[in-house]
Amino acid sequence: MAAKKRKTPIIHYSKIKSRPGREIILFRRLLVICLLLAILGALLFGIFSGLKYAGSFLLSRNPSFALKNIEVSSDGRLSPDDLLDYSGLQVGTNIFAVEIGPLRKKFEMLALVESVTIDRKLPGTLKIRIMERTAVAQLCWSTRGLPFLLDRHGVVLPMTDSGSSLPLIEGFKPEKLQQGDCVTDPGIMQCLKILVAVDDLGLGARLSFSKFNIRSADFVTAVVNNDTTVRFPLHSAHEKLARLADSLQKVREEGRRAKTVDLIPDGRNVPVIYYE
Repeated sequence: MAAKKRKTPIIHYSKIKSRPGREIILFRRLLVICLLLAILGALLFGIFSGLKYAGSFLLSRNPSFALKNIEVSSDGRLSPDDLLDYSGLQVGTNIFAVEIGPLRKKFEMLALVESVTIDRKLPGTLKIRIMERTAVAQLCWSTRGLPFLLDRHGVVLPMTDSGSSLPLIEGFKPEKLQQGDCVTDPGIMQCLKILVAVDDLGLGARLSFSKFNIRSADFVTAVVNNDTTVRFPLHSAHEKLARLADSLQKVREEGRRAKTVDLIPDGRNVPVIYYE
C-alpha cells in the first residue's frame, strides 16, 4: 500500500492590539482634567463678568447714587473746606465710583492726619472724618531753628503756640528733619512712651515732665516736677513710671525733696539722692 501523504498544517496568525503604556494613559487623563478646568474657568469668568456688569449698571452707573452731600470734619486745625478741595471729590460723582482705600491713603499722606474714617450713606452722602495727630513733646534738633513737635508715634509736626509748653527733648542731632518725618531713635521713643504712660496711668497730677535728655545711648534723663532728675532705662516705661510715682510719694511723706532718682536698677529699692 502506498504511504499516506501527510498534510502540511496551516498556521493562522491573528493581530493582537497592544495596550497603551501607563504614561500615555496618565497623559490623556491629565489632558482631560486640564480641559475641564479650562472650561470651568471660562464659565466662572463669564459669571463674574456678568455680575460685575450688572453691578456696574445697577450701582456705579445709576444716577440715583450721585453724590449730593460731602461732609468733611476734623478734630483739629485742618479746615473742612481745605480738606474737601484736597480730596478732589465733586458733587454729582457716583458714590460707588469713589474708591475709599486710595482716598483714605491720600488723606493719610498729610503730616497732621493720624487716621481717616470714610462712610457711604446711601443714596448720595459721603462722610469723611479726620482725626489729627496730637503733639506730646517738643524736639530740639537744631540750634538755628525752632523745635518741632512730635506725636506719640514720633511723627514730626509743625510748631504751634500751645506746643511751646510741652516737654522738651534735647540731645538729638539729625542731619536733616522735616514735617511728616517719623523719628525712630530709641531714646526719643522711650521719652514719648513715658509721656503717654503718664496719661495712661492717670499720673498727670503727680508727675510733671519739663525736659528730657537723650545724649546717652543707654538711658534717658528727665526733669520731673521742676527739681528732680530721673534716669530711665530704654524699656518698661509704664513699670518704671509707676515706681517713680511711688518713690516720690514716699519722699514727700518723709518731708524731704528728691534730687535724683535712678530707675535703671531692677532691685526692690530705688536709689534716691536727697537735697540737703
